Amino acid sequence: MAKKGRPFVYQSDTEKPVTVSVRLPRDVYDRVERYVKMHPGMTLTEFLLDGIQLRLDTPADPRDLLLSDDNTIIQEVQEMIRAAVQAEIGKLSDFMGPRSSTPGDTPAPEALAPPVPDISYNDNTILQKKAPRGSARRGGLKLTPQQEAALRAKRKQGTSIKELMKEYGISKATVFRYLE
Repeated sequence: MAKKGRPFVYQSDTEKPVTVSVRLPRDVYDRVERYVKMHPGMTLTEFLLDGIQLRLDTPADPRDLLLSDDNTIIQEVQEMIRAAVQAEIGKLSDFMGPRSSTPGDTPAPEALAPPVPDISYNDNTILQKKAPRGSARRGGLKLTPQQEAALRAKRKQGTSIKELMKEYGISKATVFRYLE
């Protein structure tokens, strides 16, 4: 069936998408088809693009994670782990009491690390508690009240529905429910 309407016009050849043919095993195709049917508005192309983007954005090898451009979150998490270990060592040494050993046998214990401040980025907490599950909707609440307010504010500023879906990891229908 021929496509109706105007043909796509691209400003340059770099904007023009590349057509790729993919062979899928029948069972994989059946599963993908079921998934796409369960998510109205999603096409097979969108499903495949999401999967490709996820694979490219998510490091599969731990070495990729360490070589990433922005590893400040990793450093902050490592600092939190160090602080927790130091606190546990302090508790253990308090529990065991002073050891009778020769001076210079063991190094002096280090001072406990200061508490690590709350990790946040653009007013979005990185490590979050689970959202309350008090909703009558099928899946329960997806966003915290703060995230819901941020979603509405971003939409008022002109952020597209697709960008909001991707940022918050929710469906188009869920975005519209929060915008009601």
